[in-house]
Amino acid sequence: MRKKKSERKKIKDRLEKLVKTIVKIRDNYTCQMCGKRVEGVNCHGSHVIPVSADGRLAFDPENLKVLCYHCHLQVWHLNVVDSGLWFEKTFPERWESLKAKHLANKQFNTIKMWEYDVMEQDLKEALSEIQNKQAEDESY
Repeated sequence: MRKKKSERKKIKDRLEKLVKTIVKIRDNYTCQMCGKRVEGVNCHGSHVIPVSADGRLAFDPENLKVLCYHCHLQVWHLNVVDSGLWFEKTFPERWESLKAKHLANKQFNTIKMWEYDVMEQDLKEALSEIQNKQAEDESY
C-alpha cells in the first residue's frame, strides 16, 4: 500500500515542477555546460547551491541551470569545486546574488507552509510572464 503524500510534499513537488519548467524555458532547453539542446529525461534542472545546504533556494530559478545528463552527473556532481568555479566565472552576477541570498537565509529556520504558498504564487506568475513573452516573440 502506498503511503499518502503530506501537504508539504505535495506543494514541494508542485514547486519543483514549476521552477524546473521556468529554468528550462529560460535556458532554452540547452545544457549550460556543453551547449547541447536537451529534452525529456536528458534535460536536468540542476541546483547550484544544493538543497541540503539551503532549502530556501531549492525553488529559486536563479539557483538552477539546465544540464544534460552527462554534464549533470559526470561533471557537475563529480567535480564539485571545479563546477562551482565554472559557474562563478560563467554567471558572475547570478553567483553574487546567490551568495547574498544564501547568507541572508542562514537566519531563518524551517520553511513554513504559508511560505511555500507564496513561493508557488511567485513561480506561477513568473511562468506566466515567460510564457506570455514567448508567445509575443513567436507572433513576430
